[in-house]
Amino acid sequence: MRFRTNFGCPARAVALGLLVMAALAPAQGVRAQTIVASINGDPVTTYDLAERAKLLRAMGQPSSPSAAMDSLIESRVKATEVNKFNIHVTSAQLGPAIHYYAQKAHMTDAQLQQRIAAAHVDHKHVENFFSIHVAFDVYARARNRAVEASSADVDAEMARDKSIAQEKTYTLRQVLLIVPSSQGVAGLQAAARKMEALRGRFVNCDTGPKVAAELGDFVVRDPVTRTSSQLGEPLSALLDKTPIGHLTQPSRDSSGLAAIAVCERKTASTDARRQEAQDKVLQRIVEKQAQELYADLRSHAVIVKTGK
Repeated sequence: MRFRTNFGCPARAVALGLLVMAALAPAQGVRAQTIVASINGDPVTTYDLAERAKLLRAMGQPSSPSAAMDSLIESRVKATEVNKFNIHVTSAQLGPAIHYYAQKAHMTDAQLQQRIAAAHVDHKHVENFFSIHVAFDVYARARNRAVEASSADVDAEMARDKSIAQEKTYTLRQVLLIVPSSQGVAGLQAAARKMEALRGRFVNCDTGPKVAAELGDFVVRDPVTRTSSQLGEPLSALLDKTPIGHLTQPSRDSSGLAAIAVCERKTASTDARRQEAQDKVLQRIVEKQAQELYADLRSHAVIVKTGK
């Protein structure tokens, strides 16, 4: 996609998430707007500011008018740069950005998505925000391909970050029960009873899908493997409490209810732990260089504030 710097422009809707998906709020109606700034010739309206403030609040970040303006400036400046290089981001690539902001807010990916949905942020605005984050990360990494993490840096990271020593890998299957919105609360309550019945009979990942097929319109996803660092602390803690082969408590999903089957849980291999340490070292290096790159781009940007 080409990134829209005008957040009121049409853009493709996108599904956000990794394991548990949450619905994005529908776009709000057209409202009276006043232009309050121009960034590289691209107008910022009062509507843009209001939507960004709602998004920042949902993500647990400062959301004052000045903070919202700074965030919009950052998005617009970055979008201007990545559009020069035709960097394309698909919906499947947005998961890491969701995970990044969820971790910053000490939430699971699903919790962050649910907060954004509850805040009723224009879904096009949400899509642009996360797409630009991913594209600029791709851009920064491309400019720093030669960056490497030394063995000494990796060893130091493993010694510093105690969570790496406790790293686990999980094999998981997501189980969904579709509930049409037209069924309302009664439909969700009926679905909750069906999901609870399935949880009582789903005792391993080999026979569980067959049981799910017998009980109703369940969708059982293919197995995926994730590390505890990828999942985040809250979700990892939930999975650790769930017996192997069984389902977690269900949560609301964009299409109904979702639960996760824990097929396998084990201590990560030494190679996996070293890879995690290396990824963290490289991520910090790239983030630092991306901040420096953005600071330089902003210093050359044409920013004109015409209102409050």
